Amino acid sequence: MEKTLVRRFLYPVLRDQSLFQSFSDQFAFRPSGSTTSALIFLLHQLTNLLEKHDYVHLIALDFSKAFDTVRHCSLFQKMADFPLPDNVYNWLLEFLSDRLHETKFNGLHSHRLSINSSIIQGSGVGPVLFVFNAYDLHPVYPTNLMLKYADDTYLIIPSSNSHLIPEELAHVGNWASEHNLKLNVEKSVEVIVHRPQKRNFVCPKPTINIARKSHITVLGVVISNDLKFDKHIDNILQKTSKNTVCFKSFASTWYV
Repeated sequence: MEKTLVRRFLYPVLRDQSLFQSFSDQFAFRPSGSTTSALIFLLHQLTNLLEKHDYVHLIALDFSKAFDTVRHCSLFQKMADFPLPDNVYNWLLEFLSDRLHETKFNGLHSHRLSINSSIIQGSGVGPVLFVFNAYDLHPVYPTNLMLKYADDTYLIIPSSNSHLIPEELAHVGNWASEHNLKLNVEKSVEVIVHRPQKRNFVCPKPTINIARKSHITVLGVVISNDLKFDKHIDNILQKTSKNTVCFKSFASTWYV
């Protein structure tokens, strides 16, 4: 029933042309969204920006337990602004209301505590509700870009806007605080992406207190700072080799 409600009432809101800009940078839990479309968007934007800029900052942001900390009251303040039937809005509100948590161990039961956060992972409506919760998270400046896949969030900032990175990160951090989330700067990662054919490239000095790496894994694909996919191919071959060894071991044991 939850999935039917999502298809009939929530997905149409995500498809609404008047709201397109609000959800266009989110590629998870929405019609036509997928890891493939997210990766195409990312590589398209990187290559486009590199035609005009020497390098691009790709910053992977890390949020602590994002799904578990979505505050119900702020979520439904947002949901009230969308064109949803009253009975659907009330049903969703009732669905998340009056939930309790209890721990059982060795025959003992803890006191029950009220749950006023979390979109209930494993539910049919939970993932889409997270999309609604994050719909208003966007870069401060339109010349900077953002890609969101559920709680995986990436900032794409061209070299001409390097000086704006601290402001963009502060904006994301403030948004997170207002929504009961925490931005983990120490677990976030930055990659300086540049053209493969650019020789003797010198990375710019760090403008932020975020670890800088030569490559990053985005939705299962290794993106290197020179946009080559050698590391990604090596990872696939390594996994294939391990699977082949495991299969041979299983086959020989089964034969014996």
